[in-house]
Amino acid sequence: MNEHTILLPNNPQGNGHDASYKLTVLVPKRRYFSYLRERWWVVLVCLVLSLSAVIAYETLRDDTFNSYARLYVTTGGHLGGSIFNEINFDFATQIELLKSARLRGAALQDLGPRGAQLKKAINVDVVRPMSTAILQLRATGSDPGLTQTFLQALITNYLAFKKETRVSTAEDLVSLLNDQLSVREKELTTEREKWVEYQRTNDLAVLEQEAKSAGSYLADLHLELAKLEMKEDLLKKGLTRLPDSLSGTNGARALQTTATNDFAGQSATNGPTFSVRDTDIKNTRVALAIAIGRRAELLSQFSQTHPAIRTVNSEIDRLTNTLAILERQSAEQQRLDLAEVQEQIAAIETALPAVNERVAAANDRLTESRRRKNDLDFQQTRYDSSISMRQNVDLSKSLAQERISVLEVPSIALPSERDLPLRIVLAAAGGIFVGLGLVFGWYLADDRFVSVNDVKDQFGEGVLGLVPEIKVPRAQPREALLQTGDRRTGYAESFRHLRSALLLSTLGGSRPHTLLVTGAGSIEGKSTVAVNLARVLALSGLRVALVDADTHTTGLGKMLVADGKPGVLDFLRGEAESAAVMHATDVPGLTLVPAGTHADQAEGALLRPQLGQLITEIKTNRDFVIIDAAPILRTDDTALLVPYADTVVVVVRPFFSRSRLVRRVLEMLYQRQAKQITFVLNRARKDDIAGYYAHNGLGKVSSNGNGTSVEA
Repeated sequence: MNEHTILLPNNPQGNGHDASYKLTVLVPKRRYFSYLRERWWVVLVCLVLSLSAVIAYETLRDDTFNSYARLYVTTGGHLGGSIFNEINFDFATQIELLKSARLRGAALQDLGPRGAQLKKAINVDVVRPMSTAILQLRATGSDPGLTQTFLQALITNYLAFKKETRVSTAEDLVSLLNDQLSVREKELTTEREKWVEYQRTNDLAVLEQEAKSAGSYLADLHLELAKLEMKEDLLKKGLTRLPDSLSGTNGARALQTTATNDFAGQSATNGPTFSVRDTDIKNTRVALAIAIGRRAELLSQFSQTHPAIRTVNSEIDRLTNTLAILERQSAEQQRLDLAEVQEQIAAIETALPAVNERVAAANDRLTESRRRKNDLDFQQTRYDSSISMRQNVDLSKSLAQERISVLEVPSIALPSERDLPLRIVLAAAGGIFVGLGLVFGWYLADDRFVSVNDVKDQFGEGVLGLVPEIKVPRAQPREALLQTGDRRTGYAESFRHLRSALLLSTLGGSRPHTLLVTGAGSIEGKSTVAVNLARVLALSGLRVALVDADTHTTGLGKMLVADGKPGVLDFLRGEAESAAVMHATDVPGLTLVPAGTHADQAEGALLRPQLGQLITEIKTNRDFVIIDAAPILRTDDTALLVPYADTVVVVVRPFFSRSRLVRRVLEMLYQRQAKQITFVLNRARKDDIAGYYAHNGLGKVSSNGNGTSVEA
């Protein structure tokens, strides 16, 4: 829970619009041990209740007797296997069996008439210590003889039950094995007949050869198709042509071989492979280029009409015509070759589905034959396993063997150990733990102040002083007043320290003259603090005025017997002069200004401008003015008095004043531009007072019969 405090500047007059405010966030750190010192009785109650419960239980419960026995589980051979796991020894099952109602009832019947006389049932506990092969039994009952006899009868009935179960299990198991063998033999015979019938209609060797041949043929077709597609791609790009020997209707194998050779030749020369016609075209182009070069050479020597030039031109024309004819023939032949390759590809693609079906059918028949053979082998294995188990296991020896023996017979029943000291210690520890937990939960849910440290930790304002708690009858409030030579030394000294704090401290930068005493709620002791502080100041020779501004209650008026006297309200209504509302008291130098009469007409009285005039006249020729105001959260009248006070004293009580309410009080005071705020902790504990004054170096604390005193 975050706390915050608004701090005023160092200038005591720095209020109003020019004042600067600071928000300080604090985390409350209330002392749990201080809270525990006040709630110690909760721990004591829990401790007493826990100890009383243990003592009552030990006193009222009947004496019990324990008898012990031990069973040993032998490790002899027994029938095992994954199908008969229920025969393996299960310790948890045996423990529950020993504690079952059936065996307990049989043991009680063996006791005869004595068993019917038992007032309380005999309890049986079975444990397996440290995962050993031993079962430890303990019978607890109110009669020692019957307890031992009952445990013996229980063991006897348990062994008899196990023997009966083993015999029954042996017979059932033999019958089970025979039935199982018969069933598996029938299943094996059925699978053999199916396999023989399948072999009559299907020759496995022929099936395997047919599947192999069909698969090989399908692979050849796919290879041939891939090569033809590659040849088609090359022909479309004009990189190669089929030779004359492969034109027409030659076989597919020759086509495949040619395509393979062409591709190999292209890879080796890093270029296309040319046929004979391609060589003719190439030679013609070379001859044409030579003739053109020759003509250029002759033109440099002869004229155009020279016979040599005409002969070369004729040769060039002939070669040009020949090259054109060869290129046309080559293009036509390449087109024919492409058409032939495409026809072969179409023929292969047409034949592929039928070949695929033949291969799939052959594979299915082979798969079916393998599945039937596997089924036969599985049934044969199961049958052989059953035969082997039936032949190799001696059922009569394995099942009739005694696997549980009595290691220790039931002992004489002895009284149970009460362990009273241990129970008391555990009960005391549990009671203290529960008590501390309750106090801690109470502490977390309670936001009331516990000690002066709570006030210091949660708020930035200082603590002016602490007032110890005294006993005052409700009908005699005047006993709370300090008297001359008061024998309540600690009580009187606390107010003297308040006086010293006011005279010697520098609250707000200078000594305050006007104090406004208020609180968060009623019954916090603000009036008692205000009147006793005024009296101790007056007894010191100072001139003090005590103003009762709490017009809603008559606490201060009853203490000083001022009811019915004219006071603040009478002056504000114009019914009395300022001198008439100031009354002398039994303490020299102390003037009382009561609340006044007709408090039912106090609404809005403190808003009148006469209030400032009255306070000014009261402050004239006086050292201190102490204003006892109403709790600020109960009425807004107190907020109207804040601007007239040099210091606001907020009275709080431990285990009464709540942090959230005091925080609201501080917020309201700072919103009303309070110059300085301080706390007084009323009804403080002795250790708080001693620690506070020792820490502040105001003296040492001693105790007498009347209370706590502080020696200067």
